[in-house]
Amino acid sequence: MVFNSFGFGLFLPIVFILYWLLGASRLKAQNILILAASYLFYGFWDWRFLFLIFTSAAVDYAAGRWITLSRKRNQPKQAKYALYLSLAWNLGVLFIFKYYNFFIDNFKAVFDITDSSFSTLDVIIPVGLSYYTFQTISYTVDVYQKKINASDNFLQFLCFVSFFPQLVAGPIERAGRLLPQFAKKRIFDINQSKDGLRRILWGLFKKVVVADNLGIAVTAVYAHPGDFSSIEILYATALFFFQLYCDFSGYTDIAVGTAKLFGFKLSENFKLPYLANSVSSFWDRWHISLSKWVRDYLYIPIVKYNKKSRALRFIGLIITMTAMGLWHGASWTFVLFGVTQGFVMAVELIKLSVNGKNKTIRQLLHQFPVFGRTHLYIQILIAMIFFRAENIEVAWTVIKGIFSTSGWSQFDWIIGAKIGVLGILLGAEFLTSKKLHPFENLEQKFKTPVRWGIYYLFIFLIVRYGGPQETFIYFQF
Repeated sequence: MVFNSFGFGLFLPIVFILYWLLGASRLKAQNILILAASYLFYGFWDWRFLFLIFTSAAVDYAAGRWITLSRKRNQPKQAKYALYLSLAWNLGVLFIFKYYNFFIDNFKAVFDITDSSFSTLDVIIPVGLSYYTFQTISYTVDVYQKKINASDNFLQFLCFVSFFPQLVAGPIERAGRLLPQFAKKRIFDINQSKDGLRRILWGLFKKVVVADNLGIAVTAVYAHPGDFSSIEILYATALFFFQLYCDFSGYTDIAVGTAKLFGFKLSENFKLPYLANSVSSFWDRWHISLSKWVRDYLYIPIVKYNKKSRALRFIGLIITMTAMGLWHGASWTFVLFGVTQGFVMAVELIKLSVNGKNKTIRQLLHQFPVFGRTHLYIQILIAMIFFRAENIEVAWTVIKGIFSTSGWSQFDWIIGAKIGVLGILLGAEFLTSKKLHPFENLEQKFKTPVRWGIYYLFIFLIVRYGGPQETFIYFQF
């Protein structure tokens, strides 16, 4: 079930009505409904993977209780064993489903092995696997590091792991933020529900009207990059960045809005990343929940042994961003995507002497935003090639095509429509950059007829100009 489907359009209001009919005083019943709805929502992809997500939740719940009990008994080794159990399970599941075939194929290629005993697995990647495993890993680590207390309510923990608005594509929520919300009474708030619906409307516009239409042009070029000119390939690559942004941030908007309908608050995952002035600040604004996750659980543990070591910080950035690239998928294109981003971020930490003062390149890029954004857009265009290309061969064809001398030829018919819908979106976001979404607080600016006129306009655009129904890009991760 996807947010932009007719099925979800029926599913959401039914769950919403049943949820609030139960009433705020029946917290356990509300949580049971949320869990049932979440499992139904997830089971639409493949009901067999419900066992996997339940087992992951059970393992990490048990690990958290084990850590707590070991501490009470003054058994630090037992607490470590519990942590190791959690890590082994979550990382093992990730490796088997997502990375095993990649490593086996490359191992066989390096050593020229044709022995069938090194066979790959015929499995599909469970949707949302990387999200809920990272969410539960952070829970166990935080319990072990005494940042939070272990949950003693299995129902609430199951809801935390499988909460359907953010289950399949984030945000990656920390237990300290989301888990307590399942223990608190949720009271219906009409204003919060209205804002949730507005946020859903804006997210659907970004996904259905903008991202899916941009995707038509991008797919046409990247399917046969050798057939297009350098300008067309550059154009399609730039469009892909905005397709990816609108697709993923559109999902986040719908997820945050849907959670609000049920009285929950999810983390913001985007802060206008295309207005950043450096690659480092870009990752402070893009997929924020993942950026913070790898920072807290990978980068900081690497550099904590010598915080003053510039070399260790450089190495830490490259390792962290390479891991982030691999998080997106088991492919050399994603590895190169992560390595290049980490290298550029490491370079931005280099200090230069300017007017007798030492400043990092990142500080200088922020001081001169024209140069900063030019630098960012060049780096992002390069990164998007590797992110979008199906393999290294396609990426290399795209790069060669960009540096060819051919000009515009057959693709000009799509310019007006794509620039038009993109212009509406960017203009709306830029003019409301201090708000969480452009429809926020419309009641304070416009009277009812005008306000509803705006809503119906966007509903009309979604119904009339929506591209072919496409799943969200980040579902594959």
